[in-house]
Amino acid sequence: MGTALIDFVYATMHKRVNDPDSPYWLPKVLEKIQTPDGRSLSPLEVDEWQLGALSGDQGATIAGTIADAWWIFVKRAFKQAKAAGVPDLPGSLNAFISQPDNVDQYPTLGLTGITVAGLPNASVGDLTGLVPTENGYRGTLRVTAAAYDSHGYQPRITIDGKYRLDQHVVVIDAPRGSGLKPPTQVVLKGLDAYGVDWPSQKIEGTGQFLFTVTGLAFDVELSIEASGSGADRTAKVTVQSVAIAGTPVFTLDKDHLTIEGDTVTDLTKEVWMNSAVAAFNSPDAATALTAKLAAALNADDFRTQFSGSVTQQLGKALDGVFGTGRLPADSGTPPAGDGPLEVYLFDRVRASLNDTGSGFYPPTVVESSSDPRLDPLSIDTIDLGDQQVMGVSVNFKLNNVTVNGISDVLIPVEDAALVAEGVDATLRFGRISQTPIAVKADVVATFKSGDHIDGTMNTTVKHPSVALGLSFDGPDADALTIGLRALSLAADKADLDINIHVDGLDDKAMHQIFNTDEIKGDFLKGVQDGAGQRKDDIAKALTDNARKVIAQKLTG
Repeated sequence: MGTALIDFVYATMHKRVNDPDSPYWLPKVLEKIQTPDGRSLSPLEVDEWQLGALSGDQGATIAGTIADAWWIFVKRAFKQAKAAGVPDLPGSLNAFISQPDNVDQYPTLGLTGITVAGLPNASVGDLTGLVPTENGYRGTLRVTAAAYDSHGYQPRITIDGKYRLDQHVVVIDAPRGSGLKPPTQVVLKGLDAYGVDWPSQKIEGTGQFLFTVTGLAFDVELSIEASGSGADRTAKVTVQSVAIAGTPVFTLDKDHLTIEGDTVTDLTKEVWMNSAVAAFNSPDAATALTAKLAAALNADDFRTQFSGSVTQQLGKALDGVFGTGRLPADSGTPPAGDGPLEVYLFDRVRASLNDTGSGFYPPTVVESSSDPRLDPLSIDTIDLGDQQVMGVSVNFKLNNVTVNGISDVLIPVEDAALVAEGVDATLRFGRISQTPIAVKADVVATFKSGDHIDGTMNTTVKHPSVALGLSFDGPDADALTIGLRALSLAADKADLDINIHVDGLDDKAMHQIFNTDEIKGDFLKGVQDGAGQRKDDIAKALTDNARKVIAQKLTG
């Protein structure tokens, strides 16, 4: 069977998970996820993300810009100190200039009080890369964020909080060279009272920030396996990892960006603001933000909650469709290629066939079928051939045949088996209320001369059985098609009683004639052939019922 059954189950649920009117709609499921310590995705709150150094050409440009802004601050402090009469200061600062620290040259960016809003607004794509495991399968699911613009959701992800942009700057002897120089050896005292640490200072700019994130998607690697043993088996989903797919774009909202800091003045505020914008828009910041977001979602506690939630949703769907009947402890021998998960899912089907509350309980299926109707089952004609009646050859045909009592049927657990072609099952009739199958028909007895006489037939058979070979096709439950590969009627001739009444013929004689093993065999073959002619109709009834039941049960 390979991955066909898992693909079928996933395709069926995929529609519901992406349907806002379904109880399985992903955004509503994700909204309910909460870790034991109270964290959730609605919104995701994180204490701190240290994005680290912003390197490369853009980092160097930011560092130089901040160093220049700091030099403006230093020169203003120098003038204030000179005016206040601070001793031992030079006449000017023309012999000096600022630059980023020659060892710690790049700016660093840190975020605190972070709120990521909109993560539950997501949809799911295909389940890809399925590979077998010991007890099931492992595959990758693509989850796309900012999926819906309805039901109270906006198609965007936002990240906001407070930031801190740090830069280590130094005073060097002028002029600047082609590379970074070590700090000047000249000592100036008295500037510390005006906020300057000479000749080396770590400065910071802080404020509020807001990002909008687009193109955000996640690759979720998960396993779907059968867990437990015997009658206590369940289906379990485990989220193995969550990774950012592709390259999301982080767009800074400048209108929400603020800047503060001990060295930020009216003269340097614009320079600092531009540096902050450049820092947030740098490739290093985007890479770090992507990694931090992935790490937050990939944390053990969140993955545990994701796993539990998906397992719960899968269990809810299976319980809804198949009921909660006890699983058979013995699963028999599955066909080659089918593992514990396929066997578990099939055993859920076998259990549902013996659960009176299930939509697949055979009497419920038979009684609910109306197009075509299965009880009574109609057969146009059964030809019993020529029979000898008191030395005269008479041809008997049964017209307008109706078979009643079909709804008194069970498929015991041991009589259903998973096979390479689909499912083999044996229907056992008359096992609930001990009602025999009753066959009624109009009888036409035709003589060699061409003359005929009409009559009626009433026949009963106790505890017959029908062996079915079922096949399944279709990408999902909404397009499921059930086919009948085989249909074979079996009955003990001793349990068959044929009663035919034809005006002008002796009932007792007719009973004796028509209850020979040969005639009974012809009759049973005629019923089977007639039922065989209705195979497509029977398959349609099974298909319609399965589609209806699954759709109703998955509605909520």
